[in-house]
Amino acid sequence: MDINHNVYSKNYRVLFHNRSALKIGEIERYVITYDLYQGETLPEDLTLDSLWVKVRNIEALSYRAAYLMGPYALYCDVRTGAYHHSQMIYASVDRPQFTSNLQAQQQKIAELSLHRIQKKYTWTIDIVSQVLFSTNTNVTYEITISNSERYLRMNDSSNLIPSMDLLCSRMKVSRITTADIWKLPSQLIPAKKKKHLVLLTHGLHSNVSADMEYIQEQIYKMQTSEDKEQYVVDGFTKNVCETEKGIKYLGRRLAEYIIEELYDNSVCKISFIGHSLGGLVQAFAIVYLGTKYPWFFQNVEPINFITLASPLLGIVTDNPAYIKILLSLGVIGKTGQDLGLQSNDPHELPLLYLLSGEPLASLLSKFRRRTVYANAVNDGVVPLYSASLLFLDYEDTLMSLNEIESKVQENAMIPHNISTLQQTKSSSFDKFWKILNPNNMFQTSEAIPKVSLFDTASSILLPPDPDMTYITKPNSRYSVIVHDKLYSSSDIPQEDSTGDINLIKSNNVLLQAFSVGDEERKRYQKLEELIARRWHKGMTWRKVVVALKPDAHNNIIVRRRFTNAYGWPVIDHLMENHFITEDSVVPNRDTFDIQQILDENDLSWIFNINESSIFDQGPAGMISTVNDMFDTISKRTLANISTAIEENELNPEDDVVRYEEKNTDLYG
Repeated sequence: MDINHNVYSKNYRVLFHNRSALKIGEIERYVITYDLYQGETLPEDLTLDSLWVKVRNIEALSYRAAYLMGPYALYCDVRTGAYHHSQMIYASVDRPQFTSNLQAQQQKIAELSLHRIQKKYTWTIDIVSQVLFSTNTNVTYEITISNSERYLRMNDSSNLIPSMDLLCSRMKVSRITTADIWKLPSQLIPAKKKKHLVLLTHGLHSNVSADMEYIQEQIYKMQTSEDKEQYVVDGFTKNVCETEKGIKYLGRRLAEYIIEELYDNSVCKISFIGHSLGGLVQAFAIVYLGTKYPWFFQNVEPINFITLASPLLGIVTDNPAYIKILLSLGVIGKTGQDLGLQSNDPHELPLLYLLSGEPLASLLSKFRRRTVYANAVNDGVVPLYSASLLFLDYEDTLMSLNEIESKVQENAMIPHNISTLQQTKSSSFDKFWKILNPNNMFQTSEAIPKVSLFDTASSILLPPDPDMTYITKPNSRYSVIVHDKLYSSSDIPQEDSTGDINLIKSNNVLLQAFSVGDEERKRYQKLEELIARRWHKGMTWRKVVVALKPDAHNNIIVRRRFTNAYGWPVIDHLMENHFITEDSVVPNRDTFDIQQILDENDLSWIFNINESSIFDQGPAGMISTVNDMFDTISKRTLANISTAIEENELNPEDDVVRYEEKNTDLYG
């Protein structure tokens, strides 16, 4: 490594320096091992002076404001090699150190403590791209290890030549890329070993390789030597920044990826785990696999169908008026139409209605387990009723939620006023956000606060950090599971029965997103209820309702290891109940004739490719990906938006309302 040794003194030196760049969905992991001493005897000159590591985002300062092209930010954490979230951390120097949002020209300096006499130390450093809106953006960073904190703070490392070479014989640094993390485990499987393929599917304007890496890691940790099959955890990465193109488009690509890239004769089982929109995408992928490749589920046994905070009934009822305006601008494109139960063709039924029937019903019935995880509170994207398939014991859930709230000091579990994000917003970001969020006031109800879509999007860009006590002391963590029950068809109230009417007219605060609204909203209620009934027909569903701190929509999958640490118990629950050596669930060996289902049902909608429209070209990002979209939205001032809402100029009658009037088969 060619370094100018005059830039630092004799006693304080650089031990390692490297430069790299990350695109959307990319992670780089550095595993550092350090031999405190060699041999069997302690050297007389042994010292326990700490090492120090610096991670610096070296993008230009002006890029901090380039949210729509990036953002040009990184997540970074440093943890000991022996770290596990279930273990108590006693020494403060062993605490994980992390930065949720390392912006351009910012740096993170962390201590690598040598406070105990032990032969070898190990640390792991994860550096993760926070890019959301572009597949072309690179975020460049430098990582430097030194034996002097002062040197790292006082000296510019830009004159150092990047290299993986070391200046210390006692230290070893291994760099692990995104491809290594995701592909190496499957490549190490013995050739004759059978495989249990686990597909992870990300949500809207998310990515599987970074945002669902924690889940992947936990699944592999569940592997034991007694298992007959080897887990192979994978996900389709090429849907990134294309999630506005519609559920059919995304699901078809996922299904083709499974057939073309993942399936071989060694694959004997398959499971699906989808977050948010990913739950619907994987559902359509299953439909596509079962109809185009009917042999697939004859050769591969379906095990788990799991969704986490997925809008299985859409997100129509919970949408405020200004969200519909943003949808009309194409913010989430064709996907927005799918989730809004809309269609360009007035003669075509809503996709989510079609998806909830055959052949999905027959295909899902063959899975050993069907589980939905839903956020009770603090999810500004997907309401509880949509994620839980509507039919739920809301009174029991609310009672459990209130019990948890009463146990948490100062109501920290469910605060009546959430100000963390507002306190952390920079002035430039705040101005940008006001353009997109005209209704900036935090909405609350008597018992449960309502987090908006913009609060959720804001917490992705500027995420609130969890309490360090929660991270270091497992016994300080409260239970987050407020409801966990298996629902069968017999638990669903008959249509137009007293139980059904009570559900629609319920004043339970957890159901307000569904039950409260004007006449137009109530017309959607019937459609959502019909979709929910179709999901339940002939099947049992395990419904797990959780109560997480903001941002619950991202915490539920632990999008980032420590930033979203409040979701750890959810993933623990998922692992313990779905990925176990001894499976007590009797597999469903019944067979069904897929050809008979094809003959008895009009399934042309599965393969129909609609003509492209402006909605299919929506910007690839939760807010926007291109400057012209930002200009379009910014020109619509708050006054114009308010006027449009009042005059209803931008909110014409949705096509889906006409479905209920013109298509009697919708109710049959």
